[in-house]
Amino acid sequence: MQKRGKPRVSSSDLRSGERRAFEIRFPRAPQAVILFPTPYKNGLANLGFLTIWRRLNAIPNFTCDRAFLNGEAPPKGFETDLPLGAFPLVFISSSFELDLETVIRALLASSIEPLAEKRGPGDPIIVAGGMSLTLNPHPWGPFVDVALLGEGEEAIERWVGIYQRWQACGGSRGELLESAAELPCAWLPSNLKRTVIPAKYNAWPDDPAVSPVVSREGHFGECWLVELSRGCPRKCLFCAVCATYDPRFAKAEVVLRNMTQSDCLGAGKVGLVGGAVGDHPQLKRLLRAILEAGRQVTVSSLRIEKADLELLELLVRGGLGTLTVAPETGDEQLRLSIGKKASDEDLIMLAKQAGQAGLKTLRMYFLIGLPEPEDPEAIISLTRRLRQEAPPRLKLDLSVSSFIPKPGTPWQNAPFAPTKQLDQIKARLRSKIGRMAGVSIHFEPTRMERLAALLSKGDANLGVSLLRAVQTGRPLEQQLRIEKVPSSPEG
Repeated sequence: MQKRGKPRVSSSDLRSGERRAFEIRFPRAPQAVILFPTPYKNGLANLGFLTIWRRLNAIPNFTCDRAFLNGEAPPKGFETDLPLGAFPLVFISSSFELDLETVIRALLASSIEPLAEKRGPGDPIIVAGGMSLTLNPHPWGPFVDVALLGEGEEAIERWVGIYQRWQACGGSRGELLESAAELPCAWLPSNLKRTVIPAKYNAWPDDPAVSPVVSREGHFGECWLVELSRGCPRKCLFCAVCATYDPRFAKAEVVLRNMTQSDCLGAGKVGLVGGAVGDHPQLKRLLRAILEAGRQVTVSSLRIEKADLELLELLVRGGLGTLTVAPETGDEQLRLSIGKKASDEDLIMLAKQAGQAGLKTLRMYFLIGLPEPEDPEAIISLTRRLRQEAPPRLKLDLSVSSFIPKPGTPWQNAPFAPTKQLDQIKARLRSKIGRMAGVSIHFEPTRMERLAALLSKGDANLGVSLLRAVQTGRPLEQQLRIEKVPSSPEG
């Protein structure tokens, strides 16, 4: 008998299950759509995507639908049910390198010519943004007309102003791209000699990103999210967040004032997210205020050395069951040298206090294949010690990923570790840690990590090769070998 999976929820059911901070009245003629190249539940957890969508719909005489990738079907407008090709303007929000392959597949499935140079007057204008493009837009160059680099809150509004003026004048695509050059943050594949300055939203501490929509089908459920920190002050050698954004914290009084929006959305939980939530100088004050308002609370992650018992007890009172931290390495000296400030004793103390506070799971993120090599025994030994000293009722959950060199970071020119070496490390960790009682361990597929490493530092030619690989059904590295193009990210 064939096992039945969870029935797919239709777009109409998802729409009816949403509670939004604003309503959209779409005109008869579609204007724009923004594609988030993941399933719906992940889109509702991405404040960057949601913020740009909200701002687009706040522009006078302008509306923007959403689109997600749910299964193999061509993406359609979430509100209008129109295919992507029906929209004259298609925005793409990308957070990860692997989104490029997904977007290429989405364009092909939607009968949109992927290559910008082959699109004509009747085809959509494609504008992309997000962290992956800010770090390296070049692999996207063959497919997008414009990329907006940096923080998009104000940049997207300026772009739409340029677009609306161009539309009113009935100009050519070339004239639109010439006008786009007015934006310092606009990266134009047709004009790579321009100096591009990624946008910065200086008003962010007074206007942090918040959820404009809540649904039980979202990744965090009926949770109102607020971006408590942007960037990170730690400057770890591998970190893309540090390379992309200046470190800032949302003002506590602004967060609490905005929290009244969660009343309108009927959200019983508040999610504090960002790259440095644990560094926020008024985190405990915020948690107490959230609890006093009768809300539950969750956080994206905490600093190991800053998470004391008082903080953990506040989180448990708010309903948190799983605490996430990122020691990154099992070797204390290596951890300190790459930018982390937590000792082994700090992590041991955290595990003890987490169990004492009533947390159920301690989730830890580790990196392997770093430029400064680490014996996998260091992770094994640290995990064994944690298991011995932490309360037995506290489950340990390890998530292990391979180091991927990111543009703009101090380690941007470091090689990606050989696949055989990474697989051997994973096998060793799985064999030893997977047998420990009360411990689970998870890995990313090395093949996907290699592809991400290739795209991380790739160029336009790599983007075209990826298109050919998708069209022929070949793996990218096989396609590169056929084209006699260097295909190894290993340095």
